[in-house]
Amino acid sequence: MASFVLVPGAGGMAWYWHRVAPLIRAAGHESIAVDLPGDDTQAGLAAYADIVVRGIAERSRVILVAQSLGGFTAPLVCARAPVRMVVFVNAMIPKPDETAGQWWGATSAIEAREQAATRRGYATEFDLGTYFLHDVSQDVLRAGPQRPREEAEIVFGEPCR
Repeated sequence: MASFVLVPGAGGMAWYWHRVAPLIRAAGHESIAVDLPGDDTQAGLAAYADIVVRGIAERSRVILVAQSLGGFTAPLVCARAPVRMVVFVNAMIPKPDETAGQWWGATSAIEAREQAATRRGYATEFDLGTYFLHDVSQDVLRAGPQRPREEAEIVFGEPCR
């Protein structure tokens, strides 16, 4: 049996993993979806890593799964816990000392998103439904929280060391 520790992206809601976690358990593995305080203006990357490390607890050789902004928490966890493998799911993968705010410019992600929108004829202004939830069924969205947690700005200004 493997232990999968699931790190969410911006907003930090463990709920994001609610459809994946049962599949992991059905395959005979342990699933630990971590809830991060994404909307806490004082909780940065170190606090996120602390929470994930506490979730790992005494487990060894866990499989750390990091989605989107969770890619900035993953390296900090790997430095402190016995991680067997890291799986990135559409993750922001930082260079050493890069901030999540710098990542956007370094990868040209915003320009690419806007160019794709222009080519395909939809709004270039960011919209959560268009850019992140476009392929999520309404039934799934209705089953979740009324509003996703906003991510506090602190995380976007902290370098990933």
